Amino acid sequence: MSWTRSVSPDLEGAPESFDRIRATSSAGQVAGIWQALALDLPGLEASHALYRALMGNPAPLTRAQAELIAVVVSALNGCGYCVAHHGPKLARALGDDALARAVALDYRAANLKAQDRVLLDYAVALTCEPSERTRADVERLTEYGFADPSVVRATGITAYYNFTNRIVNGLGVELEPGLSPWPFGNQKS
Repeated sequence: MSWTRSVSPDLEGAPESFDRIRATSSAGQVAGIWQALALDLPGLEASHALYRALMGNPAPLTRAQAELIAVVVSALNGCGYCVAHHGPKLARALGDDALARAVALDYRAANLKAQDRVLLDYAVALTCEPSERTRADVERLTEYGFADPSVVRATGITAYYNFTNRIVNGLGVELEPGLSPWPFGNQKS
């Protein structure tokens, strides 16, 4: 499942963390990323706890906004694994499979609300040029109705998917059987 040894959740002696992960998974399974991280148990537990904290209830962002960030940042980073995992979640959150697929290909060409497009512009800029971010970036989000707690959550989700994409791409985590790849674009302007 990855270029390094992974820990199967079916093996006797699998980490107890897998039981907690399985219990919170919408599919009732332990995804490949968690199996790959199981060789570093503290890292696995911290990564999963952060995922649950940011994505379990993404308020003050909507579920759709959180999944928009996950898909666009992952597409930008070339992480097909995360796009395949979060594309269907985005489709459910939007209630529109075609729109979710359009976002994965190029959010700028998708029929999104201006507020969501500005949110994604921020996530892309933070991903591509983090040292060039200024107060003006946050002020633009504020102009489009995002209060400070929303900006903080959006920044955390963006950072989390940059982190996760690098783990998946760096370890060569493969899609689980039964999960279909989603076509995606690179999201760069």
